[in-house]
Amino acid sequence: MKKQYFKYIAFLLLIVSFAACKKNAEVILEKKAPINVTVVAVQQNEIKEYLTFNGLTQYQKKENIRSNVTGYISWIKYKIGDNIHSGQTFASVRTKEQDALKEAVKIDPSLSKFVSPITIRSNVTGIFTALNITANDYVAEGDVLATVVQPKSLVIQVNVPYEYEKAIQIGSSCEIILQNGEVLNAKVTGTLPTIDLAAQSQVFLIALPNANLPENLNVEVRTVYKEDATAMTIPKTALQTNELLTEYWVLKVVNDSMALKQKVEPLLKNDSLVQIKSEDIHVNDLVITKGGYQMQDSTIVSFKR
Repeated sequence: MKKQYFKYIAFLLLIVSFAACKKNAEVILEKKAPINVTVVAVQQNEIKEYLTFNGLTQYQKKENIRSNVTGYISWIKYKIGDNIHSGQTFASVRTKEQDALKEAVKIDPSLSKFVSPITIRSNVTGIFTALNITANDYVAEGDVLATVVQPKSLVIQVNVPYEYEKAIQIGSSCEIILQNGEVLNAKVTGTLPTIDLAAQSQVFLIALPNANLPENLNVEVRTVYKEDATAMTIPKTALQTNELLTEYWVLKVVNDSMALKQKVEPLLKNDSLVQIKSEDIHVNDLVITKGGYQMQDSTIVSFKR
């Protein structure tokens, strides 16, 4: 009897010991490892917020070369893209009357002065963008033979919504961003006194007399909208928000181990930085930039400086 009693006691002790070991294992499993994150210090920077508009290059001064007589083109050497100066000969025209006089000249040489082709000269200096004739073409008096543009009359036309009429004015500095990445610094030089009926936008002009750009080139025009020289800034990746964009927060790391959710108010923004306003965030505080998406408040984290 005593032998069976001792076996029963030993069996109970074994069960109790196994249960205790299982409970200790569960406690160990419940203790989670810290989440690895990337952090950055809050900084004080100068920040500028820009307005960006679409622009189109245009030549303001275009001149047409017209025929001053009816006849046939007897000489022309120009092609599209060539330069011409004011007063230079553009083409020569022979008339039907001159062709008829060729036989009469053999009888009366004094008529030879009337058979020379009539010269058409350019009245402007510039580049040919259109050429409507070739040799031996028939032209009538007043026909447009070519179009010449003046390179120094190049402007960029920018359509600006009227709501920003105080943000961009004549004399405002701006940057012209070309499709190849080149940036030109310029100033707004003029405006048209009309508003587009459908878009409710106004055309502003930016003169680029020294720029060698083709007409009808799409560009971006960027101008400073707001700026702050002493802004408290964080990278855009550190700012989090809800689905409705009504609340904004950052995850601030305290004691080098715990991430606390702190509400902030975003102000100015540029391509990489956001200015924030908060009573709980200060310059040199550490905020999470990577690894904090949907992280709960008071989460234990780890990072490398």
